[in-house]
Amino acid sequence: MEIFFDRDNELKKLITDIEKHRSLIVLYGNRRVGKTELIKKTINKIGGIYLYVDNTKSSNLLLQEFSDTIRRYFNTSLFNPPDWDLFIKGLFELSRNRQTVVYFDEFQRFEDINRSVFTALQKNVDLYIDTSRLSIVCSGSSVGLIKKIFMDRNLPLYKRATSIMHLKNFDFVTSYKYLKISIYDAIKVYSIFGGSPQFYKYFRLNSIKNVEGMIKSIFLSSNSIYVFEPRDFITEEFGRRSQTYFSILYSISSGNTKVSDIANITDVKATSMQPYLFEMKDILNLITYELPVTHKNNKIDKKGIYKLTDNYMEFWFSQFYPNINQFELGNYSGVVNSLIQSVDMIVPHKFEEICKELMIYMNNEKADILPFNIQKIGKWWGRNTNNNRDRDQEEIDIIALNEEKKAIMFGECKWTHRPVCVSVYEDLKRKAMSVEWNNKDRNDYFILFSKSGFTDKMRDIAEKDNVLLFDLDKIEGILKK
Repeated sequence: MEIFFDRDNELKKLITDIEKHRSLIVLYGNRRVGKTELIKKTINKIGGIYLYVDNTKSSNLLLQEFSDTIRRYFNTSLFNPPDWDLFIKGLFELSRNRQTVVYFDEFQRFEDINRSVFTALQKNVDLYIDTSRLSIVCSGSSVGLIKKIFMDRNLPLYKRATSIMHLKNFDFVTSYKYLKISIYDAIKVYSIFGGSPQFYKYFRLNSIKNVEGMIKSIFLSSNSIYVFEPRDFITEEFGRRSQTYFSILYSISSGNTKVSDIANITDVKATSMQPYLFEMKDILNLITYELPVTHKNNKIDKKGIYKLTDNYMEFWFSQFYPNINQFELGNYSGVVNSLIQSVDMIVPHKFEEICKELMIYMNNEKADILPFNIQKIGKWWGRNTNNNRDRDQEEIDIIALNEEKKAIMFGECKWTHRPVCVSVYEDLKRKAMSVEWNNKDRNDYFILFSKSGFTDKMRDIAEKDNVLLFDLDKIEGILKK
């Protein structure tokens, strides 16, 4: 069975960049995104030396282990560098007449192990890259740190990379096509497990059919590698400080999205929260900061909210983490039942994000479906300025904008058992009046997504008012074309 799905373009690009020789390639992306799988596939195709940067080991121990690997690869006993500078210089010398690829996995961990590696690499790249047939691939999952190492003008490796590849999670459309299950089940699986290729590989290899089967497969035993993966990752990254990050992630996953609310259930004061949030947002890409889509800039603002970037981590912290003691006691079936029951509570909120992804897909791949080209898309929240209710807060699931055409589209996403009726549309129009954006000169459009379809009256009004309607059958039809 083919399990290396939808990475053919990345594989071709990586191999092409490597075969140019004289290259320093950066490959980065979140955990479980498939970086190591891509490296393994590349090694199977063209060979190379894999070096895993293990931050539980000292700099000297890693140097010894890596040197031993190089000696075996080149079948020589003469490679005994006493430091990292001579180690990297030796790689260039050994590759002078032989094409060689060296892959450093989790390269950013040298930041903690021995930062001199960065200077050593810069020095030897500058001196020897034009006279050697060596290609170096630096892979890492600390997105912000990798970007800093190679893109910060004040650091030694700035502008030394010949190629930078950002490997991303699957979007919903790709996930749906890989899973090969109904659109209904695919939405539920994606809502809980996100776009991680590893989860979908696991799903297919174990012949799982739906989200309930996936939860049972992972959580009915303490032996699954995914049960404690979020905990292990946070502990590995933050060590003794991990408990603080646990409490912050739990707070955000439970719906506390503003700094003051996050602080209320942690040991960190709101005034001291930003360094923690910065590390999780800008270094590890665990959380994201969101403002209403019509907001003029992206600076920290009292209107902004924080959200977890990974669906599985959000599910783990919001649903499994509170039950972890029961799981440790062996009450696996009780925990699984609780997790399965929580799915119906989670999916309606994730359906909004999926619908936004579908609109982006249609905008890029099915240009004739939407009334205008989307330049910006997101959520909106703010005060209701109509009907003397200016203290009430309103939310709109999706707003899409085109500044040039002064076009704005308002969207509502309903994951309910009842067909969407006219009152939902009327309420959306009412909320749209509160959105401050080119109010005197704009063209309004409306789009509705529904799990259970629409009433006949809603369909009649939609035809009259040119409202776009999408139920699951229509979505599935678009994705299968």
